[in-house]
Amino acid sequence: KLLPLFLIFFFFTVVFTFMAVTPTTVAILRCVPDKQRSFALGVQSVFLRLLGTIPGPILFGVAIDNSCTLWDIGECKTKGACWIYDNERMAYLLMGISAACKIITIIFVVMAVCLYKPP
Repeated sequence: KLLPLFLIFFFFTVVFTFMAVTPTTVAILRCVPDKQRSFALGVQSVFLRLLGTIPGPILFGVAIDNSCTLWDIGECKTKGACWIYDNERMAYLLMGISAACKIITIIFVVMAVCLYKPP
């Protein structure tokens, strides 16, 4: 019933996420002194890569594992692959993680705007 509303919300979330990359780079270039610009862009690049490659898959993997209702148990009593997922729980967990990351990002951007003092 709510799928069209979700798709509209998700579309705007994705569009605004990708629209923020260029203004962030321009803001860094304007705020950082000339001699430190390449360093600042390098730090931004490393930070974005670490943020997108290390904690993201771990968090989403934990969410997917937590939504499993029936695991394949091996001969040695070890967990194998998941056979049945609780789709509703998985949807809530994945959207919750995404929303929490967005809210944290918005908080940091607002703090940066409020605390920035031009040179």
